[in-house]
Amino acid sequence: LVLQGACEEAGVAPTELDGVVSTGYGRDGVELSGRTRSEILCLAKGAFVQMARAMTVVDIGGQDSKVIFLDERGTRTDYRMNRKCAAGTGSFLEIVAMRLGMSLDQLGPLAERTRECAPLSSFCSVFAATEVLDLLRKGYSLESIARGVYRSVAQRVVEMGLKGDFVGLAGGVVAHHPVLAQMVKEMTSAEVQVLPNPQHTGALGAALLAREGAGEDER
Repeated sequence: LVLQGACEEAGVAPTELDGVVSTGYGRDGVELSGRTRSEILCLAKGAFVQMARAMTVVDIGGQDSKVIFLDERGTRTDYRMNRKCAAGTGSFLEIVAMRLGMSLDQLGPLAERTRECAPLSSFCSVFAATEVLDLLRKGYSLESIARGVYRSVAQRVVEMGLKGDFVGLAGGVVAHHPVLAQMVKEMTSAEVQVLPNPQHTGALGAALLAREGAGEDER
């Protein structure tokens, strides 16, 4: 259905496609895909074609966070991933919203109502969610706890190590939670910008690789 919708929007038929590249966790399950490519490669490709400069690409996803370093030619020089814990990812925000008895789309607006950040010390999503309840018992407001949660996610990402003078933010989390992007900006001296249609950065990179007909080996 997604492919059909994309083709209708582009004004082409699925049979007219010269190639299909799949990426992401479910890339091996896309039957129409002719090739698979890693999220790292696709994110780098999609980010650089839009900005055309040396940069650090930060993708805050639902299950992990990625930091990709590109030189002025768009060549990937290094990358890092946070896989040890959900803290620093979108799923952490979901866990906290559930603990606070609200929907995820209520969390961001709540955090934007205050400048106070309740302190979260845990580096584990399970313990941090418990800590949120303790903060409530200590009298911290919902607003300050929500803001503290976003600050915690931003801190986990920044601690992965951001290099250079330009950081491009990608992923659905920053697309739907602008307060998180603001937190990252406050924590680094680099210029920080949310990429155009950040949730589609990886898809754009995959499409470009499909058009080229070749890319790096899957890594």
